[in-house]
Amino acid sequence: MMAYSIRRPGLALWGAWLVAGVAGSLLPVLPAAFNLRFPIVAGLSPDHASGLSSALVGATCLALFQTIVLGALKARFSASVLMWIPVSTGATVVAYLAIALWQVTVPRTVISVSAIGASLPPGFPLLQVIFALFGIAVAVVVGLAQGMLLARVLRRRSAVGLWLGANLVGAVLVGIVFGIRLMEPVTGSDADRTAIFLSNTLIDAVLYAAVTGAALVAFARRGTEVSARDQA
Repeated sequence: MMAYSIRRPGLALWGAWLVAGVAGSLLPVLPAAFNLRFPIVAGLSPDHASGLSSALVGATCLALFQTIVLGALKARFSASVLMWIPVSTGATVVAYLAIALWQVTVPRTVISVSAIGASLPPGFPLLQVIFALFGIAVAVVVGLAQGMLLARVLRRRSAVGLWLGANLVGAVLVGIVFGIRLMEPVTGSDADRTAIFLSNTLIDAVLYAAVTGAALVAFARRGTEVSARDQA
C-alpha cells in the first residue's frame, strides 16, 4: 500500500515536470516562430545579440515553470526554490558564452565541419556528435549549478551527481535527435516550416524533461521512503 501511495505522487510529479518543460520551451519561441524567425539557428558569437537574448529568455521561461513545480513539491516557495530561476538562467548564459567564445577563438580549420567530415569514414554521424557535444557542454554547467541548488532544496547531497547525470543523458539524446533532423531537408510553405520548428522544439523539450523529471521523481520517492521509515 505504501509503495502504491509513493508511486502515484511520483507519476504526478513527473507529469508536472514534463508539462513545465514543454510550456517553458515552447512559449518563448512562439512569437519568433510565427514571425518566421527561428532563434535556434541563430549564430553563436559573443556579439550576436539575438542569439544571446534568445538563450536568456528561453532559460528564464523554462526555469520559471520548473520553479512552480519545485515549489509545489516542497509545499512552499522558499528562497532556495526561488533561486532556481537566477541559477538556471545564469548557468545557461555562462555555457552559451563559453561555447560562443570557443567558436570565435579556435581556428576555423580546427572546427570546420567539412574538413573534419572529409577525414572520417563515410556515413559517420558527425552532425549528431557535434550537437551532442554542444549539449554536453551546456549540461555540465547547468547540471552542476542546478544540482548543487537541488541538493540544498531537497537536502540530499547525492542530488548533485544524479542531476548532472540526468542532464548529460538528456543533452546527448537531444543532440543526437537534433543532428538527425538537421540532415532532413526543410521544404514547404512558411506554415510548414513553422510547424517543423515548433515540433522540433517540442521533441527536444519532451526528451530533456522526461529524463530530468525521472531523476526528480527518484529524489522525491527516496525522501518519501526515508520519512516513512522514520515515522514507523
